[in-house]
Amino acid sequence: MSSNNSKPTRSAPVIVLNDGGPSDLVRLIIRLVPAAFISVFLHIVILGIFFLFLGMRGEAAATEVVDNSQSVAADTPTEEKKDPFLSVDVDPAMQEVDTDIQYMADRKADVSVPGSVNPNEAVGILDGDKSAPPTNLPAPGGFGGKGQGGAIELSSGIGNSLAVGEIGGYGPKGLPLAGSFYGRSGATREYALREGGGTGESEAAVARGLKWIARQQDPGSGKWMLDSPKFKDRGTANDVAATAFGLLPLLGGGKAHKLLKGQKAADNPYDKVVLKGLNFLKSRQDPKKGDFGGGMYSHGLATIAICEAYGLTQDPNLRPYAQKAVNFIVQAQHVSNGGWRYAPNQEGDTSVTGWQVMALKSAQMAGLDVPDTSMKLAQRYLNNCMSETDYGYGYVGKGSSPTMSAVGLLCRQYLQGWGSQKLEMIQGVKNHVSNRNPTKDNLRQIGGCYYYYYATQVMHHYGGEAWKTWNKGMRDALVATQDTNEKTDNYGSWDSSGDPHGTSGGRLMITSLNLLTLEVYYRYLPLYYRDAGAKADPAVNR
Repeated sequence: MSSNNSKPTRSAPVIVLNDGGPSDLVRLIIRLVPAAFISVFLHIVILGIFFLFLGMRGEAAATEVVDNSQSVAADTPTEEKKDPFLSVDVDPAMQEVDTDIQYMADRKADVSVPGSVNPNEAVGILDGDKSAPPTNLPAPGGFGGKGQGGAIELSSGIGNSLAVGEIGGYGPKGLPLAGSFYGRSGATREYALREGGGTGESEAAVARGLKWIARQQDPGSGKWMLDSPKFKDRGTANDVAATAFGLLPLLGGGKAHKLLKGQKAADNPYDKVVLKGLNFLKSRQDPKKGDFGGGMYSHGLATIAICEAYGLTQDPNLRPYAQKAVNFIVQAQHVSNGGWRYAPNQEGDTSVTGWQVMALKSAQMAGLDVPDTSMKLAQRYLNNCMSETDYGYGYVGKGSSPTMSAVGLLCRQYLQGWGSQKLEMIQGVKNHVSNRNPTKDNLRQIGGCYYYYYATQVMHHYGGEAWKTWNKGMRDALVATQDTNEKTDNYGSWDSSGDPHGTSGGRLMITSLNLLTLEVYYRYLPLYYRDAGAKADPAVNR
Protein backbone atom coordinates (compact mmCIF):
# COMPACT_ATOMS: atom_id res chain seq x y z
CA MET A 1 0.00 0.00 0.00
CA SER A 2 1.38 3.33 -0.86
CA SER A 3 1.82 6.29 1.41
CA ASN A 4 0.79 9.83 0.52
CA ASN A 5 4.30 11.13 1.63
CA SER A 6 6.31 8.96 -0.77
CA LYS A 7 8.39 10.75 -3.54
CA PRO A 8 7.42 10.25 -7.24
CA THR A 9 9.66 7.84 -9.20
CA ARG A 10 11.68 9.36 -12.25
CA SER A 11 11.32 7.54 -15.56
CA ALA A 12 13.84 7.46 -18.52
CA PRO A 13 13.47 10.25 -21.14
CA VAL A 14 11.66 9.33 -24.34
CA ILE A 15 11.39 10.91 -27.77
CA VAL A 16 7.86 11.89 -28.44
CA LEU A 17 6.65 11.67 -32.03
CA ASN A 18 4.14 14.22 -33.11
CA ASP A 19 1.35 12.41 -34.74
CA GLY A 20 3.69 9.97 -36.50
CA GLY A 21 5.60 12.83 -38.46
CA PRO A 22 9.42 13.38 -38.82
CA SER A 23 11.50 14.14 -35.78
CA ASP A 24 12.85 17.63 -35.07
CA LEU A 25 16.41 16.51 -36.11
CA VAL A 26 15.23 15.36 -39.53
CA ARG A 27 13.34 18.59 -40.05
CA LEU A 28 16.56 20.54 -39.15
CA ILE A 29 18.66 18.67 -41.75
CA ILE A 30 16.05 19.28 -44.43
CA ARG A 31 16.11 23.02 -43.70
CA LEU A 32 20.00 23.18 -43.91
CA VAL A 33 20.45 21.43 -47.30
CA PRO A 34 19.59 24.47 -49.49
CA ALA A 35 21.96 26.66 -47.46
CA ALA A 36 24.84 24.15 -47.88
CA PHE A 37 24.43 24.08 -51.65
CA ILE A 38 24.39 27.86 -51.81
CA SER A 39 27.59 28.05 -49.69
CA VAL A 40 29.50 25.57 -51.90
CA PHE A 41 28.45 27.44 -55.02
CA LEU A 42 29.58 30.80 -53.63
CA HIS A 43 32.99 29.37 -52.59
CA ILE A 44 33.56 27.95 -56.08
CA VAL A 45 32.75 31.31 -57.66
CA ILE A 46 35.06 33.19 -55.28
CA LEU A 47 37.97 30.78 -55.85
CA GLY A 48 37.52 31.01 -59.63
CA ILE A 49 37.68 34.79 -59.51
CA PHE A 50 40.81 34.58 -57.28
CA PHE A 51 42.73 32.27 -59.66
CA LEU A 52 41.68 34.33 -62.67
CA PHE A 53 43.08 37.44 -60.95
CA LEU A 54 46.41 35.69 -60.21
CA GLY A 55 46.77 34.60 -63.85
CA MET A 56 46.23 38.15 -65.07
CA ARG A 57 48.84 39.45 -62.59
CA GLY A 58 51.45 36.84 -63.70
CA GLU A 59 50.95 37.71 -67.37
CA ALA A 60 51.33 41.39 -66.63
CA ALA A 61 54.49 40.77 -64.59
CA ALA A 62 56.05 38.67 -67.36
CA THR A 63 55.25 41.38 -69.88
CA GLU A 64 56.84 43.95 -67.58
CA VAL A 65 60.07 41.86 -67.30
CA VAL A 66 60.32 41.47 -71.07
CA ASP A 67 59.73 45.16 -71.56
CA ASN A 68 62.38 46.04 -68.95
CA SER A 69 64.95 43.65 -70.48
CA GLN A 70 64.29 45.12 -73.91
CA SER A 71 64.70 48.58 -72.47
CA VAL A 72 68.02 47.70 -70.82
CA ALA A 73 69.27 46.03 -74.01
CA ALA A 74 68.32 49.10 -76.00
CA ASP A 75 70.02 51.52 -73.59
CA THR A 76 73.23 49.49 -73.03
CA PRO A 77 75.86 49.48 -75.81
CA THR A 78 76.72 45.98 -77.09
CA GLU A 79 80.19 44.82 -76.08
CA GLU A 80 82.13 42.48 -78.33
CA LYS A 81 82.73 39.12 -76.67
CA LYS A 82 86.40 38.14 -76.64
CA ASP A 83 88.16 34.94 -75.83
CA PRO A 84 89.42 35.47 -72.23
CA PHE A 85 92.57 33.58 -73.11
CA LEU A 86 93.41 35.63 -76.21
CA SER A 87 95.53 38.60 -75.18
CA VAL A 88 95.93 40.36 -78.52
CA ASP A 89 93.61 41.32 -81.32
CA VAL A 90 94.43 39.28 -84.39
CA ASP A 91 93.29 39.70 -87.94
CA PRO A 92 90.43 37.19 -88.41
CA ALA A 93 92.03 36.16 -91.70
CA MET A 94 94.94 34.76 -89.72
CA GLN A 95 92.78 32.53 -87.54
CA GLU A 96 92.83 29.72 -90.08
CA VAL A 97 94.24 27.31 -87.56
CA ASP A 98 90.71 26.62 -86.32
CA THR A 99 89.38 25.48 -89.70
CA ASP A 100 90.55 23.40 -92.61
CA ILE A 101 91.69 26.06 -95.06
CA GLN A 102 91.07 23.72 -98.00
CA TYR A 103 87.93 22.14 -96.65
CA MET A 104 85.78 22.85 -99.71
CA ALA A 105 88.40 21.91 -102.30
CA ASP A 106 87.90 18.92 -104.59
CA ARG A 107 89.81 16.01 -103.18
CA LYS A 108 91.55 13.01 -104.66
CA ALA A 109 90.02 10.91 -101.89
CA ASP A 110 87.20 11.43 -99.43
CA VAL A 111 89.66 12.38 -96.70
CA SER A 112 92.77 14.52 -96.46
CA VAL A 113 96.09 12.78 -96.05
CA PRO A 114 98.19 14.31 -93.26
CA GLY A 115 101.18 12.04 -93.78
CA SER A 116 104.67 12.73 -95.04
CA VAL A 117 104.25 13.75 -98.65
CA ASN A 118 105.99 15.48 -101.49
CA PRO A 119 106.53 18.99 -100.08
CA ASN A 120 105.83 20.46 -103.53
CA GLU A 121 102.32 19.05 -103.63
CA ALA A 122 99.24 20.24 -101.79
CA VAL A 123 98.13 17.55 -99.37
CA GLY A 124 95.23 15.38 -100.49
CA ILE A 125 94.16 17.76 -103.27
CA LEU A 126 94.01 16.58 -106.87
CA ASP A 127 96.15 18.89 -109.02
CA GLY A 128 96.32 21.33 -106.15
CA ASP A 129 97.94 24.74 -106.36
CA LYS A 130 101.62 24.18 -105.56
CA SER A 131 102.01 27.77 -104.35
CA ALA A 132 99.14 27.43 -101.89
CA PRO A 133 99.91 27.28 -98.16
CA PRO A 134 99.94 23.83 -96.60
CA THR A 135 96.80 22.49 -95.05
CA ASN A 136 96.47 22.87 -91.33
CA LEU A 137 95.11 19.41 -90.76
CA PRO A 138 94.89 18.63 -87.05
CA ALA A 139 96.91 15.88 -85.53
CA PRO A 140 95.18 12.49 -85.41
CA GLY A 141 92.93 12.13 -82.42
CA GLY A 142 94.01 10.08 -79.47
CA PHE A 143 92.40 6.91 -78.27
CA GLY A 144 90.56 6.07 -75.09
CA GLY A 145 88.70 9.39 -75.08
CA LYS A 146 91.82 11.44 -74.48
CA GLY A 147 91.58 13.55 -77.62
CA GLN A 148 94.39 14.90 -79.76
CA GLY A 149 97.67 13.20 -79.03
CA GLY A 150 95.95 11.31 -76.26
CA ALA A 151 96.88 8.04 -74.69
CA ILE A 152 95.58 4.70 -75.86
CA GLU A 153 93.65 2.09 -73.99
CA LEU A 154 95.44 -1.23 -74.07
CA SER A 155 93.53 -4.46 -74.42
CA SER A 156 96.30 -6.68 -73.13
CA GLY A 157 99.98 -7.13 -72.63
CA ILE A 158 102.73 -5.01 -71.15
CA GLY A 159 103.79 -1.98 -73.08
CA ASN A 160 102.05 -0.16 -75.89
CA SER A 161 101.63 -3.30 -77.93
CA LEU A 162 98.96 -1.73 -80.10
CA ALA A 163 101.06 1.23 -81.14
CA VAL A 164 104.78 0.61 -80.96
CA GLY A 165 106.58 -1.57 -83.44
CA GLU A 166 104.65 -0.91 -86.61
CA ILE A 167 105.32 1.86 -89.08
CA GLY A 168 102.75 4.50 -88.45
CA GLY A 169 101.70 2.91 -85.18
CA TYR A 170 98.26 1.57 -86.09
CA GLY A 171 99.01 -0.67 -89.04
CA PRO A 172 101.66 -0.39 -91.76
CA LYS A 173 99.86 2.50 -93.47
CA GLY A 174 98.81 4.45 -90.41
CA LEU A 175 100.43 7.44 -88.74
CA PRO A 176 102.09 7.53 -85.35
CA LEU A 177 100.07 9.37 -82.72
CA ALA A 178 100.81 13.05 -83.15
CA GLY A 179 102.70 14.75 -80.37
CA SER A 180 103.04 11.48 -78.49
CA PHE A 181 106.00 9.43 -77.30
CA TYR A 182 104.85 6.23 -78.97
CA GLY A 183 107.59 6.33 -81.60
CA ARG A 184 110.54 5.31 -79.49
CA SER A 185 111.03 1.73 -80.59
CA GLY A 186 110.56 -0.66 -83.46
CA ALA A 187 109.64 0.32 -86.97
CA THR A 188 107.85 3.46 -85.79
CA ARG A 189 111.15 4.80 -84.48
CA GLU A 190 112.89 3.93 -87.74
CA TYR A 191 110.19 5.71 -89.69
CA ALA A 192 110.23 8.80 -87.46
CA LEU A 193 114.03 8.99 -87.54
CA ARG A 194 114.20 8.73 -91.30
CA GLU A 195 111.33 11.12 -91.97
CA GLY A 196 112.45 13.63 -89.37
CA GLY A 197 116.00 14.05 -90.61
CA GLY A 198 118.12 11.92 -88.31
CA THR A 199 121.30 10.26 -89.56
CA GLY A 200 123.44 7.29 -88.75
CA GLU A 201 125.94 9.69 -87.17
CA SER A 202 123.34 11.28 -84.94
CA GLU A 203 122.12 7.87 -83.75
CA ALA A 204 125.70 6.80 -83.06
CA ALA A 205 126.13 9.93 -80.93
CA VAL A 206 122.97 9.00 -78.99
CA ALA A 207 124.28 5.49 -78.41
CA ARG A 208 127.60 6.85 -77.06
CA GLY A 209 125.78 9.32 -74.85
CA LEU A 210 123.46 6.72 -73.33
CA LYS A 211 126.42 4.56 -72.38
CA TRP A 212 128.02 7.55 -70.64
CA ILE A 213 124.76 8.35 -68.84
CA ALA A 214 124.45 4.78 -67.55
CA ARG A 215 128.01 4.81 -66.23
CA GLN A 216 127.26 7.84 -64.04
CA GLN A 217 124.52 6.15 -62.00
CA ASP A 218 125.29 5.29 -58.41
CA PRO A 219 124.84 1.50 -58.47
CA GLY A 220 123.76 1.28 -54.84
CA SER A 221 121.06 3.94 -54.59
CA GLY A 222 120.14 4.15 -58.27
CA LYS A 223 120.48 7.94 -58.28
CA TRP A 224 122.48 10.32 -60.43
CA MET A 225 124.26 13.42 -59.08
CA LEU A 226 124.80 16.81 -60.69
CA ASP A 227 127.73 17.37 -58.34
CA SER A 228 129.30 13.95 -58.75
CA PRO A 229 132.97 13.86 -57.73
CA LYS A 230 133.60 12.13 -61.07
CA PHE A 231 133.07 15.45 -62.86
CA LYS A 232 135.55 18.26 -63.01
CA ASP A 233 132.72 20.42 -64.35
CA ARG A 234 130.15 19.52 -61.70
CA GLY A 235 126.92 21.36 -60.96
CA THR A 236 124.82 22.19 -57.91
CA ALA A 237 123.63 19.31 -55.73
CA ASN A 238 120.08 18.13 -56.50
CA ASP A 239 119.76 14.37 -56.68
CA VAL A 240 116.10 14.35 -57.78
CA ALA A 241 116.77 16.63 -60.75
CA ALA A 242 119.97 14.72 -61.53
CA THR A 243 118.16 11.37 -61.53
CA ALA A 244 115.51 12.77 -63.86
CA PHE A 245 118.26 14.02 -66.19
CA GLY A 246 119.75 10.53 -66.08
CA LEU A 247 116.47 8.78 -66.87
CA LEU A 248 115.04 11.07 -69.54
CA PRO A 249 117.55 10.34 -72.35
CA LEU A 250 117.23 6.61 -71.71
CA LEU A 251 113.43 6.79 -71.85
CA GLY A 252 113.66 9.11 -74.86
CA GLY A 253 115.61 6.42 -76.69
CA GLY A 254 112.99 3.77 -75.90
CA LYS A 255 114.98 2.23 -73.02
CA ALA A 256 112.46 1.57 -70.25
CA HIS A 257 112.50 -0.74 -67.24
CA LYS A 258 110.49 -3.28 -69.24
CA LEU A 259 110.88 -4.34 -72.86
CA LEU A 260 108.60 -2.56 -75.29
CA LYS A 261 106.69 -4.35 -78.02
CA GLY A 262 109.07 -5.70 -80.62
CA GLN A 263 112.16 -5.25 -78.46
CA LYS A 264 114.56 -8.02 -77.62
CA ALA A 265 116.79 -8.11 -74.56
CA ALA A 266 119.72 -7.03 -76.73
CA ASP A 267 117.79 -3.89 -77.76
CA ASN A 268 117.66 -2.61 -74.19
CA PRO A 269 120.68 -3.28 -71.99
CA TYR A 270 119.55 -0.49 -69.63
CA ASP A 271 116.38 -1.96 -68.12
CA LYS A 272 117.95 -2.48 -64.68
CA VAL A 273 119.53 0.99 -64.80
CA VAL A 274 116.14 2.57 -65.49
CA LEU A 275 114.42 0.46 -62.83
CA LYS A 276 116.91 1.54 -60.17
CA GLY A 277 116.46 5.19 -61.14
CA LEU A 278 112.67 4.93 -60.96
CA ASN A 279 112.88 3.21 -57.59
CA PHE A 280 115.04 6.05 -56.29
CA LEU A 281 112.45 8.62 -57.37
CA LYS A 282 109.67 6.57 -55.79
CA SER A 283 111.62 6.46 -52.53
CA ARG A 284 111.92 10.24 -52.52
CA GLN A 285 108.24 10.99 -53.14
CA ASP A 286 106.12 12.23 -50.24
CA PRO A 287 103.40 9.54 -50.04
CA LYS A 288 100.70 12.06 -49.14
CA LYS A 289 101.62 15.20 -51.09
CA GLY A 290 103.19 13.50 -54.11
CA ASP A 291 106.17 15.89 -54.03
CA PHE A 292 109.55 14.48 -55.07
CA GLY A 293 111.34 17.28 -53.22
CA GLY A 294 114.07 19.64 -54.33
CA GLY A 295 111.73 22.40 -55.57
CA MET A 296 109.35 22.67 -58.50
CA TYR A 297 112.17 22.46 -61.07
CA SER A 298 113.23 19.02 -59.92
CA HIS A 299 109.66 17.88 -59.27
CA GLY A 300 108.62 18.80 -62.83
CA LEU A 301 111.58 16.91 -64.30
CA ALA A 302 110.96 13.85 -62.14
CA THR A 303 107.26 13.89 -63.06
CA ILE A 304 108.10 13.88 -66.78
CA ALA A 305 110.39 10.89 -66.24
CA ILE A 306 107.93 8.78 -64.24
CA CYS A 307 105.01 9.67 -66.55
CA GLU A 308 107.01 8.66 -69.62
CA ALA A 309 108.05 5.40 -67.99
CA TYR A 310 104.43 4.66 -67.16
CA GLY A 311 103.20 5.75 -70.58
CA LEU A 312 105.68 3.56 -72.42
CA THR A 313 105.08 0.41 -70.37
CA GLN A 314 101.66 0.89 -68.73
CA ASP A 315 103.25 -0.64 -65.62
CA PRO A 316 100.45 -0.48 -63.00
CA ASN A 317 103.03 -0.21 -60.22
CA LEU A 318 104.06 3.21 -61.52
CA ARG A 319 100.63 4.71 -62.00
CA PRO A 320 99.91 5.81 -58.39
CA TYR A 321 103.30 7.52 -58.13
CA ALA A 322 102.84 9.27 -61.46
CA GLN A 323 99.30 10.41 -60.63
CA LYS A 324 100.31 11.75 -57.22
CA ALA A 325 103.13 13.70 -58.86
CA VAL A 326 100.68 15.21 -61.34
CA ASN A 327 98.25 16.08 -58.55
CA PHE A 328 101.00 17.94 -56.73
CA ILE A 329 101.72 20.04 -59.83
CA VAL A 330 98.03 20.86 -60.18
CA GLN A 331 97.80 21.93 -56.54
CA ALA A 332 101.03 23.96 -56.76
CA GLN A 333 99.78 26.14 -59.64
CA HIS A 334 99.09 29.78 -58.78
CA VAL A 335 95.32 30.17 -58.79
CA SER A 336 95.14 33.50 -60.61
CA ASN A 337 98.53 33.95 -62.27
CA GLY A 338 98.32 30.47 -63.79
CA GLY A 339 102.05 29.73 -63.61
CA TRP A 340 104.50 27.91 -61.37
CA ARG A 341 107.71 28.98 -59.66
CA TYR A 342 110.24 27.57 -57.20
CA ALA A 343 107.73 26.71 -54.46
CA PRO A 344 104.02 25.82 -54.65
CA ASN A 345 101.50 28.63 -55.17
CA GLN A 346 104.05 31.31 -56.03
CA GLU A 347 103.33 33.57 -59.00
CA GLY A 348 104.93 31.85 -61.95
CA ASP A 349 107.99 32.33 -64.10
CA THR A 350 108.20 31.00 -67.64
CA SER A 351 111.16 28.70 -67.02
CA VAL A 352 109.58 26.66 -64.21
CA THR A 353 106.18 26.84 -65.92
CA GLY A 354 107.60 25.24 -69.06
CA TRP A 355 108.72 22.12 -67.20
CA GLN A 356 105.34 21.78 -65.44
CA VAL A 357 103.41 22.13 -68.70
CA MET A 358 105.52 19.41 -70.31
CA ALA A 359 104.97 17.21 -67.26
CA LEU A 360 101.20 17.64 -67.55
CA LYS A 361 101.30 16.89 -71.29
CA SER A 362 103.37 13.75 -70.67
CA ALA A 363 100.77 12.74 -68.10
CA GLN A 364 97.95 13.28 -70.58
CA MET A 365 99.69 11.20 -73.22
CA ALA A 366 100.21 8.44 -70.67
CA GLY A 367 96.49 8.38 -69.86
CA LEU A 368 96.67 10.00 -66.42
CA ASP A 369 94.12 12.47 -65.08
CA VAL A 370 94.93 16.12 -65.79
CA PRO A 371 92.27 18.80 -65.14
CA ASP A 372 91.40 21.03 -68.09
CA THR A 373 91.34 24.01 -65.74
CA SER A 374 95.09 23.65 -65.14
CA MET A 375 95.75 23.85 -68.87
CA LYS A 376 93.49 26.88 -69.26
CA LEU A 377 95.24 28.65 -66.40
CA ALA A 378 98.60 27.94 -68.01
CA GLN A 379 97.33 29.56 -71.21
CA ARG A 380 96.38 32.63 -69.19
CA TYR A 381 99.91 32.78 -67.81
CA LEU A 382 101.37 32.66 -71.33
CA ASN A 383 99.03 35.43 -72.49
CA ASN A 384 100.33 37.65 -69.70
CA CYS A 385 103.96 36.99 -70.70
CA MET A 386 103.65 37.37 -74.48
CA SER A 387 104.92 40.52 -76.12
CA GLU A 388 102.29 42.14 -78.31
CA THR A 389 104.94 43.53 -80.67
CA ASP A 390 107.28 40.64 -81.51
CA TYR A 391 105.37 37.71 -79.92
CA GLY A 392 108.20 36.72 -77.65
CA TYR A 393 107.90 35.73 -73.98
CA GLY A 394 109.40 37.18 -70.84
CA TYR A 395 110.71 35.49 -67.73
CA VAL A 396 108.05 37.13 -65.56
CA GLY A 397 105.58 39.39 -67.28
CA LYS A 398 105.70 40.59 -70.86
CA GLY A 399 109.08 40.44 -72.52
CA SER A 400 111.16 38.81 -75.24
CA SER A 401 114.18 36.81 -74.13
CA PRO A 402 115.26 34.11 -76.63
CA THR A 403 115.18 31.22 -74.17
CA MET A 404 111.85 32.13 -72.58
CA SER A 405 110.39 32.70 -76.04
CA ALA A 406 111.36 29.17 -77.05
CA VAL A 407 109.74 27.83 -73.87
CA GLY A 408 106.58 29.86 -74.42
CA LEU A 409 106.23 28.85 -78.07
CA LEU A 410 106.57 25.14 -77.26
CA CYS A 411 103.92 25.47 -74.54
CA ARG A 412 101.59 27.14 -77.06
CA GLN A 413 102.06 24.24 -79.47
CA TYR A 414 101.11 21.68 -76.85
CA LEU A 415 98.44 23.63 -74.99
CA GLN A 416 96.66 25.26 -77.91
CA GLY A 417 97.86 23.50 -81.05
CA TRP A 418 99.47 26.57 -82.55
CA GLY A 419 100.93 25.53 -85.89
CA SER A 420 102.60 27.18 -88.87
CA GLN A 421 99.32 28.89 -89.87
CA LYS A 422 99.05 30.86 -86.63
CA LEU A 423 100.20 34.49 -86.84
CA GLU A 424 101.63 34.61 -83.32
CA MET A 425 103.57 31.38 -83.94
CA ILE A 426 104.87 32.54 -87.31
CA GLN A 427 106.14 35.82 -85.88
CA GLY A 428 107.44 34.22 -82.69
CA VAL A 429 109.48 31.64 -84.62
CA LYS A 430 110.75 34.26 -87.05
CA ASN A 431 111.84 36.73 -84.37
CA HIS A 432 113.22 34.37 -81.73
CA VAL A 433 114.13 30.98 -83.20
CA SER A 434 114.69 30.59 -86.94
CA ASN A 435 116.99 33.63 -86.99
CA ARG A 436 119.35 31.83 -84.59
CA ASN A 437 120.19 28.68 -86.51
CA PRO A 438 122.70 26.63 -84.51
CA THR A 439 126.31 25.95 -85.41
CA LYS A 440 129.05 24.26 -83.44
CA ASP A 441 130.46 27.72 -82.69
CA ASN A 442 127.34 29.26 -81.14
CA LEU A 443 125.92 26.37 -79.07
CA ARG A 444 127.15 28.04 -75.88
CA GLN A 445 125.76 31.43 -76.83
CA ILE A 446 122.28 32.87 -76.37
CA GLY A 447 120.80 30.44 -73.84
CA GLY A 448 123.12 27.52 -74.44
CA CYS A 449 121.85 23.94 -74.59
CA TYR A 450 118.74 24.90 -72.57
CA TYR A 451 117.64 27.30 -75.31
CA TYR A 452 118.46 24.89 -78.12
CA TYR A 453 116.64 22.04 -76.37
CA TYR A 454 113.37 23.97 -76.39
CA ALA A 455 113.94 25.72 -79.72
CA THR A 456 114.63 22.42 -81.50
CA GLN A 457 111.31 21.00 -80.31
CA VAL A 458 109.51 24.14 -81.50
CA MET A 459 111.04 23.84 -84.95
CA HIS A 460 110.40 20.09 -85.08
CA HIS A 461 106.67 20.67 -84.63
CA TYR A 462 106.73 23.78 -86.85
CA GLY A 463 108.08 21.76 -89.77
CA GLY A 464 108.74 22.82 -93.33
CA GLU A 465 111.91 24.27 -94.78
CA ALA A 466 112.61 26.13 -91.53
CA TRP A 467 112.87 22.79 -89.72
CA LYS A 468 115.13 21.29 -92.40
CA THR A 469 117.57 24.17 -92.10
CA TRP A 470 117.47 24.16 -88.30
CA ASN A 471 117.80 20.40 -88.02
CA LYS A 472 120.89 20.17 -90.20
CA GLY A 473 122.69 22.81 -88.18
CA MET A 474 121.63 21.47 -84.78
CA ARG A 475 122.25 17.82 -85.57
CA ASP A 476 125.67 18.32 -87.10
CA ALA A 477 126.79 20.76 -84.39
CA LEU A 478 125.98 18.32 -81.58
CA VAL A 479 127.65 15.40 -83.34
CA ALA A 480 130.75 17.52 -83.91
CA THR A 481 131.07 18.73 -80.30
CA GLN A 482 130.55 15.43 -78.46
CA ASP A 483 133.60 13.98 -76.71
CA THR A 484 134.61 10.97 -78.83
CA ASN A 485 137.92 10.17 -77.18
CA GLU A 486 137.48 6.59 -76.00
CA LYS A 487 140.48 6.87 -73.70
CA THR A 488 138.79 9.35 -71.35
CA ASP A 489 135.97 9.06 -68.82
CA ASN A 490 134.11 11.79 -70.71
CA TYR A 491 133.66 9.64 -73.81
CA GLY A 492 130.09 10.18 -75.07
CA SER A 493 129.39 13.36 -73.06
CA TRP A 494 129.52 17.10 -73.71
CA ASP A 495 131.66 19.67 -71.95
CA SER A 496 129.65 22.16 -69.87
CA SER A 497 132.26 24.91 -69.71
CA GLY A 498 131.10 28.14 -71.30
CA ASP A 499 127.43 27.15 -71.29
CA PRO A 500 125.22 29.70 -69.46
CA HIS A 501 123.75 26.86 -67.37
CA GLY A 502 126.92 24.83 -67.01
CA THR A 503 127.74 25.94 -63.47
CA SER A 504 124.31 24.90 -62.14
CA GLY A 505 123.71 21.76 -64.21
CA GLY A 506 127.23 20.58 -64.87
CA ARG A 507 128.26 17.93 -67.38
CA LEU A 508 125.32 15.67 -66.57
CA MET A 509 122.61 18.21 -67.38
CA ILE A 510 124.37 19.48 -70.52
CA THR A 511 124.83 15.93 -71.82
CA SER A 512 121.24 14.98 -70.97
CA LEU A 513 119.71 17.96 -72.78
CA ASN A 514 121.93 17.44 -75.82
CA LEU A 515 120.90 13.79 -76.04
CA LEU A 516 117.23 14.72 -75.75
CA THR A 517 117.76 17.20 -78.57
CA LEU A 518 119.26 14.48 -80.80
CA GLU A 519 116.31 12.21 -79.94
CA VAL A 520 113.79 14.80 -81.07
CA TYR A 521 112.82 12.82 -84.19
CA TYR A 522 111.11 10.05 -82.22
CA ARG A 523 110.95 11.29 -78.62
CA TYR A 524 107.83 13.36 -79.26
CA LEU A 525 106.31 12.71 -82.66
CA PRO A 526 105.49 15.82 -84.71
CA LEU A 527 102.25 17.60 -83.92
CA TYR A 528 101.78 18.29 -87.64
CA TYR A 529 103.06 15.77 -90.17
CA ARG A 530 102.93 17.61 -93.45
CA ASP A 531 106.40 18.39 -94.77
CA ALA A 532 107.84 17.80 -91.31
CA GLY A 533 110.77 15.64 -92.33
CA ALA A 534 114.06 16.39 -93.97
CA LYS A 535 114.79 12.80 -95.00
CA ALA A 536 118.46 13.65 -94.73
CA ASP A 537 119.72 10.09 -94.62
CA PRO A 538 117.49 7.58 -96.47
CA ALA A 539 119.92 4.80 -95.59
CA VAL A 540 119.15 5.08 -91.88
CA ASN A 541 117.22 2.00 -90.84
CA ARG A 542 118.24 1.04 -87.36
